[in-house]
Amino acid sequence: MTKRTILFRLSNTGQPVDNGAVKNGVLILPSLALPKEFSHGDELFELQFQLTAASAVSKNGVLHVNVPKEYNTQFDRNTYVKYPIDSSFHNDVTIPVSIHKPGAYNYYIEYTDSDGKTASTDKFYFTVPPNLNINGEFVAFNAVNIETVVSKWVGPLANWDDFFANVAKKGYNMIHFTPLQERGESQSPYSIYDQLRFDPEIFDSNDQAAKTVSSVLGKHGLLSLTDVVWNHTANNSAWIRDAPDAGYNAETAPHLTSAIELDEALLKFSEDLESLGLPTDIKSEGDIKTLVEAISVHVLEKLELWQYYVFNRSVILDELEQQQNSKVSPVEIPGDLNTNDLKALADYTLSIANQNEKVILRERFANKLDISKFLGILYSLYSEGTDFGTIKDRAGKIIDEINAPLYKTFDDDVKAIKDQLSGRIKFLRLESNGPKWGPVTKKAPLTEPYFTRFEDAQGKKWALANNGWIWGGNPLVDFASDQSKAYLRREVIVWGDCIKLRYGEKREDSPTLWDRMIEYTKQCASLFNGFRIDNCHSTPLHVGEVLLDAARSVNPDLYVVAELFSGSEEMDKIFVERLAINSLIREAMQAWSVAELSTLVHKHGGRPIGSLTWLPLDDFAYPATNEPKKASYIDSYTELEIPKTLTSQAPHALFMDCTHDNETPNQKRTPEDTLPNAALVAFCSSAVGSVYGYDEIYPALLDVVGEKRQYALSDNGIGEVKQKLNQIRADLAAESVDISRDHEMYIHHEGQYITIQRHNSRTGKGWFLVARTKFNKDVGDQILSPCVLGGTKVKSEFAYTLKVTGEYKHDDKYITGIPAKVEVIPSPEIKYDGDDAIIQVDQTFTPGSIAVFSTEIPKVDASLDKFVKEGAIEASQDLDLYDLNALLYRCEPEERDASGGSDGPYNIPKWGTLTYAGLEGWNLALKHVIWENNLGHPICDHLREGEWALDSVVNRLDKYAKNSKGLAKFQEWLRARIDAIRIVPYFLRPHYFALVVGIAYEAARFRALRNFDVKQIQAGTNFVQKLALTSIQMVGRMNNTSLKATEQSPCIAAGLPHFSNDYMRCWGRDVFISFRGLLLVPGRFEDAKQHILGFAQTLKHGLIPNLLDAGRNPRYNARDAAWFFLFAIQDYVKNAPNGIDILDEKVKRRFPLDDTYIPYDDERAFSYETSIRDVIYEILARHAKGIKYREANAGPNLDSQMTDEGFNVEVYVDWNTGLVHGGSQYNCGTWMDKMGESSKANSKGVPGTPRDGAAIELQGLLKGTLRFVNELNAEGKFEYTEVEKPDGDKISLKEWEQLLQDNFEKHFYVPTEVSEDDQYEVDPSIVNRRGIYKDLYRSGKPYEDYQLRANFPIAMVAAPELFTPSKALGALQLADKVIRGPVGMRTLDPSDYNYRPYYNNGEDSEDFATSKGRNYHQGPEWVWCTGYFLRAFLYFNYLQNKSVSQNKEGEPSIEILTALNDRLQGHIKWINESPWAGLTELTNKDGAFCGDSSPSQAWSTGCLLDLYYDLWTNKEYHNA
Repeated sequence: MTKRTILFRLSNTGQPVDNGAVKNGVLILPSLALPKEFSHGDELFELQFQLTAASAVSKNGVLHVNVPKEYNTQFDRNTYVKYPIDSSFHNDVTIPVSIHKPGAYNYYIEYTDSDGKTASTDKFYFTVPPNLNINGEFVAFNAVNIETVVSKWVGPLANWDDFFANVAKKGYNMIHFTPLQERGESQSPYSIYDQLRFDPEIFDSNDQAAKTVSSVLGKHGLLSLTDVVWNHTANNSAWIRDAPDAGYNAETAPHLTSAIELDEALLKFSEDLESLGLPTDIKSEGDIKTLVEAISVHVLEKLELWQYYVFNRSVILDELEQQQNSKVSPVEIPGDLNTNDLKALADYTLSIANQNEKVILRERFANKLDISKFLGILYSLYSEGTDFGTIKDRAGKIIDEINAPLYKTFDDDVKAIKDQLSGRIKFLRLESNGPKWGPVTKKAPLTEPYFTRFEDAQGKKWALANNGWIWGGNPLVDFASDQSKAYLRREVIVWGDCIKLRYGEKREDSPTLWDRMIEYTKQCASLFNGFRIDNCHSTPLHVGEVLLDAARSVNPDLYVVAELFSGSEEMDKIFVERLAINSLIREAMQAWSVAELSTLVHKHGGRPIGSLTWLPLDDFAYPATNEPKKASYIDSYTELEIPKTLTSQAPHALFMDCTHDNETPNQKRTPEDTLPNAALVAFCSSAVGSVYGYDEIYPALLDVVGEKRQYALSDNGIGEVKQKLNQIRADLAAESVDISRDHEMYIHHEGQYITIQRHNSRTGKGWFLVARTKFNKDVGDQILSPCVLGGTKVKSEFAYTLKVTGEYKHDDKYITGIPAKVEVIPSPEIKYDGDDAIIQVDQTFTPGSIAVFSTEIPKVDASLDKFVKEGAIEASQDLDLYDLNALLYRCEPEERDASGGSDGPYNIPKWGTLTYAGLEGWNLALKHVIWENNLGHPICDHLREGEWALDSVVNRLDKYAKNSKGLAKFQEWLRARIDAIRIVPYFLRPHYFALVVGIAYEAARFRALRNFDVKQIQAGTNFVQKLALTSIQMVGRMNNTSLKATEQSPCIAAGLPHFSNDYMRCWGRDVFISFRGLLLVPGRFEDAKQHILGFAQTLKHGLIPNLLDAGRNPRYNARDAAWFFLFAIQDYVKNAPNGIDILDEKVKRRFPLDDTYIPYDDERAFSYETSIRDVIYEILARHAKGIKYREANAGPNLDSQMTDEGFNVEVYVDWNTGLVHGGSQYNCGTWMDKMGESSKANSKGVPGTPRDGAAIELQGLLKGTLRFVNELNAEGKFEYTEVEKPDGDKISLKEWEQLLQDNFEKHFYVPTEVSEDDQYEVDPSIVNRRGIYKDLYRSGKPYEDYQLRANFPIAMVAAPELFTPSKALGALQLADKVIRGPVGMRTLDPSDYNYRPYYNNGEDSEDFATSKGRNYHQGPEWVWCTGYFLRAFLYFNYLQNKSVSQNKEGEPSIEILTALNDRLQGHIKWINESPWAGLTELTNKDGAFCGDSSPSQAWSTGCLLDLYYDLWTNKEYHNA
């Protein structure tokens, strides 16, 4: 069985990974049919929580998920199952959670943060949708067709069978009942008298209600949904008189006391109008003005409501006087408080002496001051003996100042009261859309009562707040709570027949209410298939959660809908995810124009036709330890074993043509618009609905309170067309695997017309609707432009118009509609232009008409869908790594080289050129277009315009496939798919091209990982895999360069595209700095060997070339390349299978032993050979003896920037210390090799960073090499034991190693304390920073020795034994703070005078430091150095900081791993966003983009792979 697994990816900080395509989206698992063999108790889904390796939340991390482990375990949203997070550094953490029931779930993660404190993430919510079915057949949400029925209008039970048969006949499959419970005195279904009793006017008992609903609806194949009313009860409910604490009253909500008093006074005023000589029959706004002025006099002034707001001045002053002689200590007033500033003093007094936490609104003069504290403040203002009259006068002024803003608030509230009363009176009695209550009476007072008043059994009087709603209110704030003054300010649009229910924060606050509503909710859930939450936006969230949890406990498959008036999608999201609302109600009749209706239809219509199919592409780690099994997971287009992913989506919609509480088409538009409006809604890919009476053309919105008639059964209206439209919806659902994914639409609006094309992307079948609206009677003439359906066969199915056939006549007994019928009309003409169908509407297609057509795109069916997505993995099996370089990558110079200059990466008009000619170039261009489904992108436009891209993606491989059977095989797979999709209409071309290219890309990427044959990479994180794939990116065959002068061999590029071609491709130091990461780590041992041999044969002067140029014209101006080369040999010997054998490999030497420069085709070239063992020794011996030469061919032709002195190279060992020195102030022989180039700035020929003397990294590399050869000697594998000094004396290699060991730290360490300077070679006068290792020793400019740079970690990695662990860790911690950037290492201490962090090679200014980019290594942040830094950071933390950095098994702890991962976040972000799928050479300050940086650099990724390799292979880290 295909596993129903959903992947839930979490970010480094534990948040859901968002696709970014949907704003305010929610996380909803797919709504899918259950497997045939499914039984209750089986797993619905396996939700795989996936955290990135060593993420920030994995330190002592525990995932808390409130999904019960077992089916029979009762859900409690506050009970969480704990899943410990066991993380490594290179494997993502996957925690499977079995889900057995639908519902509202959430998770959070508890962990230890970087400060060592326990922390938690926010709670994040996800919904498992219910499974709806009718007679065992699955009903997808997008196949739901609801009709709302006001139950009391159906009539007696004898009517039910016929009535619901009629509803079912129209094609509806779900009934929305307004509440069926016993109604209150208003007779509104929403004013429920007794929540626990079904309407006795319809049912004899609750049992009869349950049986009737179940049997009648079941008989007609209908699901049921009911309103649940949780926020109020009927004003005459008997139960609340026994439990008044369930409402808001003066005791449970004392802040409402003033509002209660005001409401009572207004009712009394309403009764006294006639006696006061005021108008009782309001005819004009003048009457209203008169009444409001009278309210000011007779109500507001008499009530003196200001007393609820302010502090009682006279009482406070009296109390002060009474206590003036009591023992009160002066309060120490803050020194910065200006006591002469009355406002400041008043604010201070309020903060100190207020008896309440804040100013309150409860009973009159509830605001009080603590007299003792007030006296203390007053006494601190005056000296002893001051007359109390003076003090009292000051106190009065302070109180007045405190009261001033409170009086202002009161004035504002009074104004609001009058404004609200004026507006409400006008609406109730004058406005055309109001109820027009008529004369003021006791039953119809001036305004609605805000409170229901009654006496309880003990004779106690109560006033309970009535419910209502507020314009623009915050739904998360209870407007009856003390956070709102809505009742006092008369801002509530009140429902006088409904008492607002007060739940409080928990059951104990109102136990009767909680128990009653839980029982009511369970009763409803056990009977109905779904809920519509009435007044949802006013439901306290915690109440909704508890009640829905109770409902789902008896009916897990409860379908929950709601209409939210929250005011924002952001607020909607909160309700949807917390309550697991399955569909949000939206309404077409809300549209006031055809354009607005078109927008609504577009929003709910579904995905656009030709939508791009989601694929993992490069956003996921590929499981590559085995070949993938087919159909491993549900709903997957990818051939990879990657489950469907849970990502945010817009809340699902229930799109109603008209709701039961909105005006009808006759009121808002015209009766004739009923038909096109209904058809447009029915064609949407969402749940849809209507209200009984819409299809029947009811003339007006019915009053659920006052209407007493019953529904009439008739054929009037659009019922027969509704049946056809709903049948189309049923057919669409039946033919779909996943209706939400498979069905796509195209919507066009043109004047009065809206057209919708529905298309099944799998089968090629669909439907087309032409709808001519009629928003008003005189819409004018219009003929729709011809509708062209490209490559589509079209068949007319039906066409109708709605005709009004008579005048509406009111029936006293039955609710009837405007006489109207649908008439069959001629369908618009269908013509063909080649394969394109053209639908032509003429003048007979009148307003209020629709035409429906079935469509089919020949050959674009499920077989094509299956063909294009299968076989790529199998076709890739014979691809080797060089094939994959050609298939996936090849930047501009590389593609030009392969094609003799004719081809480059593909150019997309109005967008740009792909970075790579291969599939990675297309992936980088397409992935965000695919994930965002951006069909308006220039790439999609270009694909629709022609087949050029289709030709290119296949034909570019010709030049590579002719020499590779594996690549030829894959090309044939690709060609077959590209040819297969050439038949599709132009508008589907982007869909199929992206699908084919995406699947091809995934296959190639997968095959690359398989070919590495390194389990840690194959099962590694996406970041590890992306780093590893740069090995394929960088290593390929070139025609114009090679590792050897006489044969073509694949070679590594230093960077793309800057260092990819000809002599600029292979750099000695770059190759061997990248060597381990890009060649050994991915298991490319033969490539690694050939690179060693290729450079070994060019050894000259005891150095390897800086620029290889295939050995043709190598240049020897790098002092460091030879040492990185020797370290690479050491890495090869230790890590490659039989690596020691390389020492016996022979290489033919490019130059004679006397270093004579000769052309590569000279007969003396390659005329003798030496072994790699000899080469190692030769490098050591030549350095020991001293190297001094002038570069061959020195002069401007070799280097136009260098001065003549710069061509002279010298390298030597100081035999007093064993340190290797070299260079001069005229050249730059280490990796920091930028030469000044600006004549304008007088920097030409002046190196930016000469780094002459003893460079620190070279000492570490030298020491590591000596250690290596001495170990080999001890094993009998390296016979050389000594070298000769310049004076002819001999020194053993062991002695040299020890000499270096003894002198290194003495000459490089700068102690933290000045008192220790005498133990080291330190010049305190030029020390800039202490606790560091010098960058140089004895350079030409002494201050440069003391610069903090990023080179010392290289020495630490190469020879950690040179460093005292505590000193090393201190230096690393300092560097971590000072020179580590988000991505790269700052190449110079920011405190250094020469720090210039912005590199711009194009700048030609007079600035000596920066012109022509001379500051290349004077602050810009180089990425490769980070790898060495993190390796050293790991090693010395592990060694020195054992309690934190080692776990119980002696392995690196999660603390150190998360610390490393935190420092890699910038790299992860960079490679994910890079248009080159790599890591840049360098950044500017603080990780800023540098335009002159090589965008993908070999050593940048290689050195980070080294870090992972340390953790995989270093025996010390594995306690071996």
